[in-house]
Amino acid sequence: MPSNSFSHLYGADYFVRYLPSAEDHRKRRIMYRQEYSRIRQFVRSGTVLDVGCGVGDFLECFEPENWIRYGIDISTYALERASGKNIVTALPASPECFFDLVVFRGTIQHLDEPVSTIRRATQWLKPGGYMVFLATPNIGGICYRLFQDLPALDPTRNFMLVSDRILSQLLRNLGMDVVAFEFPYRGTPYGKPIRDSLSFALRCLGVRRKFAFWGNMMECYARKPEANREVISNA
Repeated sequence: MPSNSFSHLYGADYFVRYLPSAEDHRKRRIMYRQEYSRIRQFVRSGTVLDVGCGVGDFLECFEPENWIRYGIDISTYALERASGKNIVTALPASPECFFDLVVFRGTIQHLDEPVSTIRRATQWLKPGGYMVFLATPNIGGICYRLFQDLPALDPTRNFMLVSDRILSQLLRNLGMDVVAFEFPYRGTPYGKPIRDSLSFALRCLGVRRKFAFWGNMMECYARKPEANREVISNA
């Protein structure tokens, strides 16, 4: 996550602006349920950590009878809200090989030290555990390649952007097995193929507008091998 020197970017006003309307909340809740359903194809219970958990809304999808829920964030405001939802908001004293699942939801682009943060997260995973990246802007998609922009980007809070190829290589270099990539669009509450195709055509003609599109956002599912193997060191 970004270091605490950037915590001022994530005060209460940020979370109010983040989902300003009831319709935004409705769509996000639907997206959370869809994402959680895909996670359950790989892991269905255990101890989960959400890195950059915000106020804990996504972790609420994880049933307390099946999951022990942890969330970390640099925002004091967010952690106070998450704690009120029975989410543990501090890492255990010895987090190595502790978690069955580590989630980065819409987080990686906000990390000022992404490689070292993801490296630590691999150490926190149990052998056989999963690391999942959700709601991640994809610079390998056609929209970014053409327009150098995506609706989910926030330049004042973004440090590094990735494509599926970049993220896959990073995870493999850290010793993870990349199991699957998904590019959610059709069937999501944000995808409107006819409207979005028209917006894409207009954008090609120079009309600036934000729109969802296939490949704009990606998900990655990676598994920590049961046996340790050599990874690229810091040296």
